[in-house]
Amino acid sequence: MPQMAPINWTLIYIIIIFLYLTMAILNFFLFISETRSPSHKTNRKTKFWK
Repeated sequence: MPQMAPINWTLIYIIIIFLYLTMAILNFFLFISETRSPSHKTNRKTKFWK
């Protein structure tokens, strides 16, 4: 009988890290675009980060 394959935890960890990194990169680009826009002079995110 074919043996059941164990759960590949390394693959799960890689997927979790990949999703976390993509979210961080998207948030970083949104942060840059909001800080560069002249309409947002007093930005809540800049106050939060600094």
